[in-house]
Amino acid sequence: MAFTHVIFDLDGTLLNTLDDLTAAGNHVCEANGWPTYTKDQFRYKIGNGQLKLVERLIPAEFAGDSRVFERALADYRSFYASHKEDHTAPYAGIIEVLDELRGAGVSISVLSNKDHAATAPLVRRYFGDRFDVVQGRVDAFPPKPEAPITLHVLELLGADPASTLYVGDSNVDIACGHNAGMAACGVAWGFRGRTELETAGADYVIEAPSELMGIVL
Repeated sequence: MAFTHVIFDLDGTLLNTLDDLTAAGNHVCEANGWPTYTKDQFRYKIGNGQLKLVERLIPAEFAGDSRVFERALADYRSFYASHKEDHTAPYAGIIEVLDELRGAGVSISVLSNKDHAATAPLVRRYFGDRFDVVQGRVDAFPPKPEAPITLHVLELLGADPASTLYVGDSNVDIACGHNAGMAACGVAWGFRGRTELETAGADYVIEAPSELMGIVL
């Protein structure tokens, strides 16, 4: 076995959340009279967490205005909490490969830049208790790709970075794995695509979840 532990990103990797994230972001924009965005535009706003996403929605003339930011963030979180399951679903083949990994004795976990308050219920809703650790963004750590939160998850697992694989769909995820001493696998079915993952230095890039088994085992 090449890897004893696999840690997954959530949005764009395990779950297709793009429709619901776009709807929440555009709700904030419409409520404030700001420009709205297409789903394809949203692909490049997502990945660094909800705080950064909301910051990217705010027009330049309001940049640095903490009152505007806090109001927009609260509105985003409230709307998303109520609508986060409207269109979200696991990618085809994901549940099957998770069960194959577990059946082979591989530990699987989630580390997301989505707020932990949204990450944990989504994982429970779609994946039950399959994961050993589920960790979203919390104030105690800087978000991915900074290493501290990733090292925290590795410590909880008692995992060696050298035998742990991080799996995600963006350049943030590739950097997240490498910054913590892990190999990183990019998933081309996610929000960003193969070119970004290869440019970011992914150790592997896969087109379908089933390909992960050959890498791990």
